Amino acid sequence: MQRTPTPASTAIITPRLFYALAVLGLFTLAIIDHLNSPALSNLGAPTELGNACAPCGAPCIDEKPK
Repeated sequence: MQRTPTPASTAIITPRLFYALAVLGLFTLAIIDHLNSPALSNLGAPTELGNACAPCGAPCIDEKPK
């Protein structure tokens, strides 16, 4: 005697596939959020430039050497 398939046994999205896709989606969102974060973009930049002319913090020299 052959059993007829029930709708639950022929489901396209199983709970295992659903959870795998959910974890993959959350992982992808976390990576995108990390790459778009500006937190590390100015990590090595000086916080106060003071008397600096250059972005690296080099001091301004007003007098020309003689």
